[in-house]
Amino acid sequence: MEKNLIESNQKSNQAILPRSAWVSNVAYLRALFKAKKALDRIEEEAKITHKSNSFY
Repeated sequence: MEKNLIESNQKSNQAILPRSAWVSNVAYLRALFKAKKALDRIEEEAKITHKSNSFY
């Protein structure tokens, strides 16, 4: 009985997925979204500049 209790405690303390993978994925996604936001801002500025320089 005690052996089963120890084994179940050890199993419940183990993460289903390694936390290091979660942390690195979060950092990757943050960098990806930051880059996308910057590219979107540059694209919007280019559209505004293009419209203001247009003769039509």
